[in-house]
Amino acid sequence: MRIFLGLGIMGMICVGGCATSNPSTSASASTAVSSFTATDRAWIEINIAMDEQLVPMLNLVDGHTGSAAVRDLGKKADASTKSELSDLRRLHDQAGLPAENPHKGMEMPGMVSSNQITHAGALREADFDNYFKKCLRDHLDQTGRLALGEKSSGKEPQTVSLASRFLQEQEHLSALVR
Repeated sequence: MRIFLGLGIMGMICVGGCATSNPSTSASASTAVSSFTATDRAWIEINIAMDEQLVPMLNLVDGHTGSAAVRDLGKKADASTKSELSDLRRLHDQAGLPAENPHKGMEMPGMVSSNQITHAGALREADFDNYFKKCLRDHLDQTGRLALGEKSSGKEPQTVSLASRFLQEQEHLSALVR
């Protein structure tokens, strides 16, 4: 098993069984991992946690709304979230981040909580629609702020590009949720 600990510009230290038969593969993997700054890595982890915690809310939409517009919004948000998660997980692996996300379950603005999921699950029709839209709006507002931060302070080109794409998608969804 290989464990990589980033040391910023000082490079990488490999701990626990780092023997490898292909030094060029190891060097390129080390370079890829080291191109992710602390800002890039935190942005990836926080967004994975935020999107993973939004998914259960999105799963409630079809069974709780009576509105075709909210159902359509839920489907668009679900497709966007799944696409984001796929890209974020790919970057997570490239950045050599640990399997356990330190931001999972964190309470922060826009992070859908288990209490919010429980509350939403008890609502129907217009009550559900209003609550769902509020939670989605809060999520989009916070992930938008995070994407702006990554776009201005991130260094890894893939994460900065993904943050820009998130901003465009979130602008579209935000217009639908207002």
